[in-house]
Amino acid sequence: MRPSIPALVTLLVAQGARALIPATPGEQTRRAITSMKEKIAQVRSTNLPPRIYIDYLIPLPPATTDADIDPWPGGLAQMYPYAEDILCDILTGVVDESSRDKVSSQVVSVQDCCGFFIQESPVSPELDVAALLFPGPDQFAKMKEIEDMVGDSRTLIIFNRQYTRPEDFGFFRKGEAKEFMEKYEWGFAFQEIA
Repeated sequence: MRPSIPALVTLLVAQGARALIPATPGEQTRRAITSMKEKIAQVRSTNLPPRIYIDYLIPLPPATTDADIDPWPGGLAQMYPYAEDILCDILTGVVDESSRDKVSSQVVSVQDCCGFFIQESPVSPELDVAALLFPGPDQFAKMKEIEDMVGDSRTLIIFNRQYTRPEDFGFFRKGEAKEFMEKYEWGFAFQEIA
């Protein structure tokens, strides 16, 4: 007996959707690296400064159970070590001929759990990639300072930003924040929407 056409279509759609959604954190990371390499090359071809957003779905801690109401009760402080490992993997994958032990980092804000990471390229300083992890409106001055420090030729990634619109920066900084945000393009996004 042959399956019906609607059943085949349903099966193909389900398999196609499954192919679009990363099945593992490792697969999500590989897709983020591939997407970022493509986006960086695309932005560089336009002679604009490579400024890119990544929204990455951080996997739940291994100890999480179905009964947990909030799998991240510690918020960003609890997520930070997981996100730090993921970001280091992405930076190492994006910068050719680099190694994970060469990623340097520093804390931008302890209370807001914001960090700054740099993966230097062994080939050329212009191929270095920097990233801000969990930046929020309170780090706006620091974000601008880091952007100036990175310069126009190097890539700057904002990883899992803690703002979504210029208004998040406050009434008096809304215009400046809008101008800042317009420089950034999406390189990778995979989120859980509740």
